[in-house]
Amino acid sequence: MELTPLDVMQMLGHAGRPQYDQYGEGIIITSYSKVQFYLSLMNEQLPIESQFISKLADQLNAEIALGTVQNAREACHWLGYTYLYYRMVRNPTLYGLAPDVLAKDVVLEGRRADLIHSAATILDKNNLVKYDRKSGCFQVTDLGRIASYNCVSHGTIATYNEHLKPTMGDIDLYHLLSLSEEFKYVTVGPDEKMELTKLLDRVTVPIKETLEEPSAKINVLLQAYISQLKLESLSLTSDMVFIGQNAGRLVRALYEIVLKRGWVQLSEKALKMVGRITRK
Repeated sequence: MELTPLDVMQMLGHAGRPQYDQYGEGIIITSYSKVQFYLSLMNEQLPIESQFISKLADQLNAEIALGTVQNAREACHWLGYTYLYYRMVRNPTLYGLAPDVLAKDVVLEGRRADLIHSAATILDKNNLVKYDRKSGCFQVTDLGRIASYNCVSHGTIATYNEHLKPTMGDIDLYHLLSLSEEFKYVTVGPDEKMELTKLLDRVTVPIKETLEEPSAKINVLLQAYISQLKLESLSLTSDMVFIGQNAGRLVRALYEIVLKRGWVQLSEKALKMVGRITRK
């Protein structure tokens, strides 16, 4: 499996830390077809492009919740200060624009307006923001504030909002937390199933799904993190740490949504869950 450039740079950086020794050496083992790629990476020859579009909705929600952006016009102005805008001007075709777009729209006002409209529509659809398309005005909702203050994606908030029921128990809450979008890159490796199966018998809250489902692995590792269980697999340990680092803000967001709905019994269960996770 190929590692991302960021992972490679991180590992080679560990090999060259001057505070530990006068000399460090990093070795990359890869196929011949990838040699030029890694050489370019080491020599800083690869262009750095913006990935901001994929996170634009969440960033816009944060600005709206903060009060720095109140309408589409202000949002377009704000977008003009981002690295995304700088790269769109320098390399328009890479960002889906026509080569001659700058001749017609020097500051890409139309493209910025389209991006803001799309992001605001997503937020409106998921009930994080009220978007008046006629006036262009934004109004943040309780869900939008919760998402912003806890750094939770709009997709995760939408999942919580859709599945939360006042009669849910601990099993359902742990399952819902495991569906968070922040854990979408956690997968089940073929060499992990044996240890995960053993962990299933040690966790306190039963898990309905099979271990073929990533959500089951997330659920198991979250409970292992809470119970401070020792794991044998390095990959599982790494995933458990990642899940533990993110679960605190996610469960706080979950609790705040329940609290806003006035569900007393469920809010008590969610609050206890917050305590179990964050005290670690």
